[in-house]
Amino acid sequence: MSALPAVPLPPNPSEPGRGPVIMGLTWTFAGLAIIATALRVYVRKTVANGISWDDWLMCIAVCFNIVSQSFVTIAYTHGLGKHDVNLTPDQMMGVLKWMWLANTPGLLVSIFARISIAVLLIRLFGIHRWLRWYLIIFTAICTVLTIVVLPCTYLQSTPVSGNWNPFAIEKRWDPIIYMTLAYLSQSLWTFSDLTFVLFPILVIWRLQMALRQRVGLALIMSVSLLTMALSILKTIGLKTIAEQQADPTAKDVEYNASLMILWSCLEQAFVIIMGCVPPLRALAKLEMAKSISISLSSFLRRAMSPSIKSSDTKPAVDGWAIDSLQMSSTRTGQPNKGYGLPFTAEATHSGHNVQNQHGAVESNRIISTTERSLAFNQREDIV
Repeated sequence: MSALPAVPLPPNPSEPGRGPVIMGLTWTFAGLAIIATALRVYVRKTVANGISWDDWLMCIAVCFNIVSQSFVTIAYTHGLGKHDVNLTPDQMMGVLKWMWLANTPGLLVSIFARISIAVLLIRLFGIHRWLRWYLIIFTAICTVLTIVVLPCTYLQSTPVSGNWNPFAIEKRWDPIIYMTLAYLSQSLWTFSDLTFVLFPILVIWRLQMALRQRVGLALIMSVSLLTMALSILKTIGLKTIAEQQADPTAKDVEYNASLMILWSCLEQAFVIIMGCVPPLRALAKLEMAKSISISLSSFLRRAMSPSIKSSDTKPAVDGWAIDSLQMSSTRTGQPNKGYGLPFTAEATHSGHNVQNQHGAVESNRIISTTERSLAFNQREDIV
């Protein structure tokens, strides 16, 4: 007995498809990007010497990310993420139109966010001439190529509405032209995500500092590899769209293209968040962060240590004796070549009032004072 042919399922317009997942993920990370940038600006104004060019560039990138995300949301109201059989022709053109319009602010996010990262890396590692010139030249090449892609996005079809309305096309470029430019620009940005992490790590690893500090800084820099992974997924999405455009019998074109929108929006948010991670290390310098850290450490220490009566260990007239390390910064005439800042460290032991056997009270006094002078490298203009 021969098997019956498979019958396609009837359309179900109420099926949400990938739309809710796309909206949930993209807006969540877009919100985190906004928060990260706001904290970056606050930290720079509070701890550092003020807001710099790289901070303003990242703020511009966030604005374009919000615009791009808004266009994607409008596409969702038309049915973004649904199977093509569940969309009317008008809905299909509406989805394609707003997906296409979201591409422009998305490319501008890539430009401004990565220029901001390059400026930050130049401030941090610009003393190495080879790295400084690499960052400048490679970022300039990627920026110019992406600017070339921007007008080609619209000019490849005449009229412009032919990019999302196949019935309005009067003249169209060979699709290979635009796809080649898009491949090349996205591949270069992906390569930048790798080298902007790898080269600074090579520099950090040669610094004269403790191993745990070098490992910590390397881990902070390497989180940007998540952006590279999303950029690779976006490039694969471009390849899928090109193959479907070349195949007139392709099915679920819009449904498959929605994945590229997801990777693109996540890449925009991640490049902003990861670009803000190094400046946000300065949050530890804020008084509020220090108070929270001290309170948490004190709580954990009390919770993990058995209670000990003060009378068994310390004199109990005025309380506990405290050993403190007081660091007083003292600037001298000229800093050393590596932005050295000499300072004096005074170790002070404060004795409390203790009653002796004759009834006399010994007042607080300095038991010992040790003075040392040392120099260290510090860049105050960088958070």
